[in-house]
Amino acid sequence: MSKIINDDIKNIIGDKYLSYAISTIISRSLPDLRDGLKPVHRRIIYSMYELNLKSTSPYKKCARIVGDVMGKFHPHGDQAIYDSLVRMSQDFSIRYPLIEGQGNFGNIDGDNPAAMRYTEARLDLNANALLDGIDQNAVDFIDNYDGQNREPTVLPSLIPNILLNGSSGIAVGMATNIPSHNIQDVVNSLVELIKNPNLTINKLIKIINGPDLPTGGEILISKNELSNLYSKGRGSFIIKSRWKKIELSKGQYNIEIYEIPFQVSKTRIIENIANLVKNKKIPLDDVWDESDEKIRIILKPKNRNIQPSKLMELLFKVTDLSVKFHCNFNVLLDGKIPKTLGLKEILNKFIEHRRTIVKRVSKHKIDKIKSRVEILLGFLTAYKNLQKIINIIRKSKDPKKEIMKKFKLNERQSIAILEMRLRSLRMIEEKSVKDEIKTLKNEHKFLSSLINNKNKLNIYLIDQSKSYLNNIDKNNLERRSKIILDDNFENNTTSLDDFEEIENLTIICSVNDNLKIYKGHLSETDTGFDKNDKIKFILKIKSNDKLLFFTSDGKVFNLNPSILPGGKTKGSKFSFFVNLNHSSKIIKIIKYEKNLSCLIVSQFSKGFIYFIDEIPSVNKNGKQVFNLKNNDQIIKVLYPIKDKIALVSNNSKLLIFNSKEIPKLKRSSGVLMQRNKNNNLSDVITLNNNDELEWFNGKHLKKLSNYEFWLGKRSQVGKKIPRGFNKNLKFNN
Repeated sequence: MSKIINDDIKNIIGDKYLSYAISTIISRSLPDLRDGLKPVHRRIIYSMYELNLKSTSPYKKCARIVGDVMGKFHPHGDQAIYDSLVRMSQDFSIRYPLIEGQGNFGNIDGDNPAAMRYTEARLDLNANALLDGIDQNAVDFIDNYDGQNREPTVLPSLIPNILLNGSSGIAVGMATNIPSHNIQDVVNSLVELIKNPNLTINKLIKIINGPDLPTGGEILISKNELSNLYSKGRGSFIIKSRWKKIELSKGQYNIEIYEIPFQVSKTRIIENIANLVKNKKIPLDDVWDESDEKIRIILKPKNRNIQPSKLMELLFKVTDLSVKFHCNFNVLLDGKIPKTLGLKEILNKFIEHRRTIVKRVSKHKIDKIKSRVEILLGFLTAYKNLQKIINIIRKSKDPKKEIMKKFKLNERQSIAILEMRLRSLRMIEEKSVKDEIKTLKNEHKFLSSLINNKNKLNIYLIDQSKSYLNNIDKNNLERRSKIILDDNFENNTTSLDDFEEIENLTIICSVNDNLKIYKGHLSETDTGFDKNDKIKFILKIKSNDKLLFFTSDGKVFNLNPSILPGGKTKGSKFSFFVNLNHSSKIIKIIKYEKNLSCLIVSQFSKGFIYFIDEIPSVNKNGKQVFNLKNNDQIIKVLYPIKDKIALVSNNSKLLIFNSKEIPKLKRSSGVLMQRNKNNNLSDVITLNNNDELEWFNGKHLKKLSNYEFWLGKRSQVGKKIPRGFNKNLKFNN
């Protein structure tokens, strides 16, 4: 038999996907605000409760527990159920474990637990708070998936587990990520909010302080971010590992890391650091693991002069010793409606839940009391008319009906009298019945006040919360995570350069653009450079300097000196390090300085002052700063720039003008510097106002101190070169 649906396919897919999304949100991914649990966790805990696996009971095999959960309540994969069970037992996964495991339940290294057939479990003491009142009509029960069993829609939950153990999950179109908190902070904030419903979020924050993660560590967050986190339910903070310096002999030291960020594998951290050590990315000699039940990662610095705090700041920046935790307080209201709530809203909703639970339990107890008092009143009637009741029992064919008729009792009272033992007919028993009735009436009065009097209900909730807190192990009351309020917590500027040993270096560039590096500041003769390859540039620098290489095609390249060859090599071609046009040559090498300016001049007498406010990124293709046209090329890069610029053209014209006439730009096609017939420039220099103009004529150095005749404006032709100027039309530079 087939069913034909007549509808648009878009509507059908939309409806089906919406149903799937709602099912995922409610039945799988988001926790219920009231008990802080997802369905799988709730079913595991309730199933263990049904198996009588209390904290004082013997352990049972996890395979048995998983089978019971899967068969009765959660018809999904057994591994998914077991993984959830395991996580609820790991003290490094949740702040207050709900299950006590026996056997291999995994570790913080990321190792998997043993198979469920080998491990055993029972409920932890912490789970008692979730189940308080479960057998007293505290919550509603519904049919399980096949209708053969009943399961709770939510657990009663004495304290807000949603904040104590947090939760994380990804649904369709939404997610949740709630960090765990300290039980003392949460209960105190709960109590204060019951006392004063108008308590501001700022006062609540002072009580709750901040998250308290299972693995400890330092939580760095600004005051503004903390306020946003708890008022809006969204925010983030940095989790840093905790460490200490271990003093050794002769001024040496090691660093011990004893707490790591939440949800980060210790093995992954060590592997990460070891790879950085191997690749010489961090100033460490070694890293090793000495952990047992407690975390103990040992770091050995390269030398004793390295500041441990600086070293750790670098490690926080480049490893998972510091991570960012993003929060999203997205929860289910009444198990149905997903919503992102702030701290105060979560606590208020939980208080409403607790009021409902206490009232339901009180009504259940009142019904029990009424039933018991009814029986006890029947007993008192029996004590007053003992001989008559005995005669009825001995002589009557239907003593139950006769007792009901004669003493005006109901059926339950009559049956209870007939089931009384002979020894309970003593005088002392009559007195105890009267005392019990009195006690039950007082309890009835108290329970009625909880239902009808809001103030008494609030006092009861406060006493209940404080009483639970008093029974908690003192070790669990102490915070594990240290909160550091820091408005600049993300401003970590430490880099590997801060740890480099600075030494003197000499860079050699040959006419064939071969590059080589020497240790120390050397002269040209001291370098012993290849005699068959003449030196074009020699530059003395520090090992932490950056070099800018200007090429004839108008590009600038940024190279780190550490990559250049040294030793006994003849050097390597510049093209080995960068992607260079085959016809391009190095025109100038300059040591980078902040706000550096240099004059770039082309063959066709175009030029501009190149201003560098920040160093170009390391890129093999370089950065095009001079847009050349018509087969033009760069012939000079002048640094530093002086007061005057002197140019000589290939038609023997000399022009000198003020350098301020040249624009200062980051990229350009240049402006015309000297006009001449063929637009070809022979040479250019810069000089200060008091400098002399110099050139070689043969072997003799010629100087011209008065060059006022050749002064002009930019882009003029200039005037005939001075008498005795060389035929090459080159200055002495």
